[in-house]
Amino acid sequence: AMSDGLREEVQNEHLEYLIRSEKIIACGPLHVATQEKSDPKSVAAGTLMIFNAKDRNDAIEFVENDPMAVAGVYETMTVHRYNQLDVTGKFVSENLYYPNQNTYQMKEAMEYWGYPVDDEQTKWLNW
Repeated sequence: AMSDGLREEVQNEHLEYLIRSEKIIACGPLHVATQEKSDPKSVAAGTLMIFNAKDRNDAIEFVENDPMAVAGVYETMTVHRYNQLDVTGKFVSENLYYPNQNTYQMKEAMEYWGYPVDDEQTKWLNW
């Protein structure tokens, strides 16, 4: 479990790790649901990270090496796989349930319309 001030102590190292990884799609704290965001009862209850990984082992290695995890800030961690609909067309996952289904339609459409979809064109999205 977390000791007082530990999160703040490793926060900069944690942010640098996430940025340098170039894997993060979205990341941030999860708060207890309340009617108003300003309600003091809406305290942070965890962290949600959506990121790209080559496989489950890569995902586990990534979260286990996060400075917050190494420092013991996180009491528990869970890794889940998901099929995403990515509007950039770059990070489309193959559909595990329907492997013959074309899951690259968005990427193909974006490429047709002239949007950047390749690693060389979207260096800011590479991992």
